[in-house]
Amino acid sequence: MICLSRKARNATFRGYVAAETATPVIGCAAGLKADDANNFYFAGICRSKTVRPIDDGTGPSIDEYFTLAIGGMVTMINNSNEPIFPGDILEWTLWSEKDPSGGMGKRMKSGPRRVGIKIAAPTSERAIGQCKTFAKPGEYFDLLIKSC
Repeated sequence: MICLSRKARNATFRGYVAAETATPVIGCAAGLKADDANNFYFAGICRSKTVRPIDDGTGPSIDEYFTLAIGGMVTMINNSNEPIFPGDILEWTLWSEKDPSGGMGKRMKSGPRRVGIKIAAPTSERAIGQCKTFAKPGEYFDLLIKSC
């Protein structure tokens, strides 16, 4: 999953002990609109599982720790609605035109649930890397994460 971090978070997070080795990120886009994308930047690709306690319905009670890939090669799922080809530069997005399975499901009417990908413009500030393999929507592909 693509993880994003909020811009200008330094003032509120700097006082924590974990601030030198950790950063707060989001991997879920639920409740965010396309306009909210200006408040976030690419933090990395989640590469380890998180083990969460059972949700009691009031939200998370503890922080989850996991590792992010911030460079190198990763394997991801094409959650866009179009095929991607080797050499395409990809960017993250909070907008998804339709469900990758082809339908317009009930969840898609309320906005995206995950941070999505799409082919980037040459001057995109949201570019995350270069596609190395072909993938139709819903298939796996290899991504070389751009160096920051």
